[in-house]
Amino acid sequence: IGVTGLVKLEGGLVGGVQARGRPGSDVSSDAECVFWTSEDEGRTWAHPRLMNTGHSGAHALGGSMIRTTSGRIVQPVYHRIGQGRWHDERAPFAGGYINGRFVSTDAHFFDPHFSGSYVLYSDDEGATWQTNRDGELFVQLECDGPFHKTTEPAVVEVAPNRLMMILRTVLGRMFQAWSDDDGETWTRPFPTQLAGTQAPAKLCTLPATGHLLVVWTQVDSEEVYRGFCRARLSSAVSRNGGGMWESFQNVESILEGTHVEPGPIEVTRPRACYAVHPGQPEVEVDPRCAEPLPERYGRFSYPSVLALEDRVLVSHGFSWHDRNGNQFGTTKLKVLPLSWFYGGEDPKAHSAILEKIEIQCPTG
Repeated sequence: IGVTGLVKLEGGLVGGVQARGRPGSDVSSDAECVFWTSEDEGRTWAHPRLMNTGHSGAHALGGSMIRTTSGRIVQPVYHRIGQGRWHDERAPFAGGYINGRFVSTDAHFFDPHFSGSYVLYSDDEGATWQTNRDGELFVQLECDGPFHKTTEPAVVEVAPNRLMMILRTVLGRMFQAWSDDDGETWTRPFPTQLAGTQAPAKLCTLPATGHLLVVWTQVDSEEVYRGFCRARLSSAVSRNGGGMWESFQNVESILEGTHVEPGPIEVTRPRACYAVHPGQPEVEVDPRCAEPLPERYGRFSYPSVLALEDRVLVSHGFSWHDRNGNQFGTTKLKVLPLSWFYGGEDPKAHSAILEKIEIQCPTG
């Protein structure tokens, strides 16, 4: 049935979420989430319940459902609006050349849709669902300024009733928001120190230390300009509930450096873009950002993370090109000792920076 996230329910049942196109809709961005339950560990499933019962669509990042200390099931989602499909038919494609053959490095850089994130939650084992009561989360850097979309949110429980959400944006870095009422209301999204663009992140708590772990596609603005949009999959640890990130490591990378400083908060996309379809006008290419791509050019994205007491399992999508520009793809799995995420040091030697950060959530 295409379940993209699982959660344990009372009585030994299993619950799963499925994100799918809304039946009967001709709009490609229209989607719904449904919740399935199984009494026999996934061999058979009962008829699903619709989770987003209002007019807003709901797309979900795989593996992003959590169950909090209170027993609440929380599923972060995002709603897309707009015409057409993921790429504006009038726009060029970001890309580069490997031995003279064009290779696309695009990743929704010319997506004509707007997106806002929100949360669906259930307090009765998935029988009924509610949305957070303060609206969708998107980015507005200044009052009366432009709105910027957020997509593919992930959530982690920092402490009882306190959640943190991390959001994919087009602004050269990840953004985050907090909730102090178990997901019912949220702060506005704030920029993090995590450089990245147009790829999602995954969050979890490390059981042995209580620290937060993030795994995401880390790239700075200059690397994105050159087309290296998903060329470094990194991890970082936070000892203060997501306020500051440190102990940067590379799970996979074809680029130098385990920690890159983010650039300006602005729309960031490759500067080598080409008109792929006949009849499109060619665009001006910045020659400084249009160097040939290396033969080992690859992309690492969409991680899944499982943290155990002494090790962490990280799986992720991986695609690469051979010397002729042919693309191949697979999923990779790494099993890493917990100390690796702390640079080889004893994880328990890293004490918390602050016990708690006070951030007031809106009440409306």
